[in-house]
Amino acid sequence: MGILDRWSQRAAIPVEYVNDDSLILGQTFANESVTVRSSVRLVPVWAAVQLVAGAVGSLPLHVYRTQPDGTRIETPKHPIARLLDSPNAFMDGGELLEVAMGHLLLWGNAFLLKVKTGDKVTELWPVSPHRVKVDKDKSGAPYYVLDGTKGPFTSRDFVHIRGLSFDGLVGLSPIQMARQGLGTYAAVEKYAGKFWANNATPGGVLTHPSRLSPDAAERLRAQWQASHGGTGNASRVAILEEGMKFEPMSIPLEDAQMVQQMELSTLNVARLFQIPAHMLQTNANGSSLTYTTTAMEYEHFVRFTLRRWLARVEKSLMRDPDLLSTNGLGSQFSLQFDTTDLTRGDTKTIADINLALFNAGIVTRDEVRADLGRGPIEMVADAPVDAPQPASQPTDSAT
Repeated sequence: MGILDRWSQRAAIPVEYVNDDSLILGQTFANESVTVRSSVRLVPVWAAVQLVAGAVGSLPLHVYRTQPDGTRIETPKHPIARLLDSPNAFMDGGELLEVAMGHLLLWGNAFLLKVKTGDKVTELWPVSPHRVKVDKDKSGAPYYVLDGTKGPFTSRDFVHIRGLSFDGLVGLSPIQMARQGLGTYAAVEKYAGKFWANNATPGGVLTHPSRLSPDAAERLRAQWQASHGGTGNASRVAILEEGMKFEPMSIPLEDAQMVQQMELSTLNVARLFQIPAHMLQTNANGSSLTYTTTAMEYEHFVRFTLRRWLARVEKSLMRDPDLLSTNGLGSQFSLQFDTTDLTRGDTKTIADINLALFNAGIVTRDEVRADLGRGPIEMVADAPVDAPQPASQPTDSAT
């Protein structure tokens, strides 16, 4: 029996799903249908989702225990730490978090199915949000229906991570919120593809000295398209007969601005996901980039974009009753991403900070080496005062 099949015998319930509008998006003003799955075919959306989800998935997620004096100690042997490091037989912790983050960025919701042995969670599996419907019971607690027939499930079965929400029950899909802009980008991309596929170069108007019948005009059009249509026939030499003339036409201004329109759409995608434009390789706003401005934008990305998502994932996992309870013994433990690699700065800055901390006596030499990923130096003192003093040399006494 499969992992999900063990719940298949539960009775399904009739429910008016509160998140249908985030899944069936329909036509836009540009007459393009935008769905979550179609949106990731747009290069800027795919790049933005990979960037943020990949960054979150690459960060270590540690479990800490809070001591009575308020200090925190990492506890890598905690069962939840092991579960998050290896959530199932086919994925590591980074993969699971990357998939969950991708679901959050696209659907506004991420669902992790909990597989239990007794009361202990032994596996976590990502479930695509398009398979899950959410509603609330009479007490206001959320419940979930899987694939339209399996359920109801509760928070004892799913970890639900939400994005921005109107009601605190279901997260809003960023793709839904930006569907009109994404529809415009899809229309421009389709137009550009058809422009190059159907471009009959040399472009212009064919004129004939006499009147052509409709059938003759259609045959002439078909012959011209077959000889000069498409990128494979671009710039072929045209042979004109019977006194025909070719009058070239310039590319319309709106066609020449396609590139600028696509750059602007890429900039809007960067705004949608709160990513600095240069990280999507676009600079449609025309501002000049320097090392200082790039560093400031990167810091803004880490502090205001990534930090928000990291906190959302941390707190969603911590409030789960089967992972880290908020009461009793479980309240001593917490989860936190290690963002050191994202915030440590360049090599010179790291060296200057470590040297200043060491000289101030805040850290030891081996702690600095551990931060750099190196082992301790044996037989070397950690502080100048602990350094062994040179043995005194015997003096020659006068005899």
